[in-house]
Amino acid sequence: MTEAEAQSLREDYLDRLDAAIAELPWRVANDLRSGIAEELDGLDAAALHARIGQLGDPAQIAAAAKEETGSAPPAPVVVVAPAPVPVGKSPMVDTKWFAIMGALLLGFGGIVAPMVGWIVGVAFVTSSRFWRRWEKSVAILLPFATAVLAWLASTAASTFWVVEPDSEGAGRNPFVPTAAWNLSMIVIVMTVVCALWLLWRLRGRDVPLPRG
Repeated sequence: MTEAEAQSLREDYLDRLDAAIAELPWRVANDLRSGIAEELDGLDAAALHARIGQLGDPAQIAAAAKEETGSAPPAPVVVVAPAPVPVGKSPMVDTKWFAIMGALLLGFGGIVAPMVGWIVGVAFVTSSRFWRRWEKSVAILLPFATAVLAWLASTAASTFWVVEPDSEGAGRNPFVPTAAWNLSMIVIVMTVVCALWLLWRLRGRDVPLPRG
C-alpha cells in the first residue's frame, strides 16, 4: 500500500466516523474524533491498516459511545446562588430621628445654649434630606425676616407718629421697641414656630427625599 493509498484510507475512515458520531453529544463526538484521528496520525501504511482493523467499524464505535453516554449519570448542574447584596445602613443624616433632633435643636437649642444650640440645629436641618430646600430656607430665615420687617415698620411709624416728649425731653414712640430684646423675642418665638412647622412637615415622610 502506497503512502497515498494510506492517506486515502485514513481520510475515508475518519469520514465514516464523522457520519457515525453525528448524533452523539457534541463534546463526546469531538473528543472521540480527536482521539482516533490522533492515533491514526503519523502511522505508516502497514501500521495504519492494522490500527483501523483494531478499532473496528465506526458505526460500532459510535454505538458503544452512545450506550456509554446514555448509561452515565448526567453531570450535576451546579447552581451558584448570587451572593446577597449587603444592605448598608442608612447614613445618620438620612434617618428620621436625625431630622427630628435637628428641628428640636433649631427651635429650642438657642434657648438652652444661646447661639450654639441654634447653630447646631441649623447644621442638622440643612444636612437632613427629610425636607426640601425651600422648607429649610423658610424655617431658618423667616424668624430673622420677621424681625427685620418689624423693625422697619416701627422705624417707619416713628417717622410719622409724633408724641409729646417725656420728662427728660425725649420723644417716645409706643410702636418702637423699648429694648433690643423685643426684637430678640420675635426671633425666638418665630424660630420655635418654624421648628414646630418643620416637625409638622415630617408627617408621612418615612424615607428621605430624593437629592436635588
